Amino acid sequence: MTTQQPPTEKFSPEAPKRRPLSIRETLSILVAGHIGVRKAAQRKEDFSRAKGVNIFFAALAYFSVIVFCLVLVVRYIGG
Repeated sequence: MTTQQPPTEKFSPEAPKRRPLSIRETLSILVAGHIGVRKAAQRKEDFSRAKGVNIFFAALAYFSVIVFCLVLVVRYIGG
């Protein structure tokens, strides 16, 4: 005998339709999350709306900027 589980809020017909976040919006929530200015509830809601591919490219861009800045700092200190 199988029992049906109630639909989750994400797939519920009563759940409001929200548009997915753009890459720019995803990058801004990624940076805000990194420096710690987003509340956990806001971050959870934002990342539930973000597309996986946008998160990947935003994280890749952010990582590239951080590595580039670190290389510049090391070159400056190293003389």
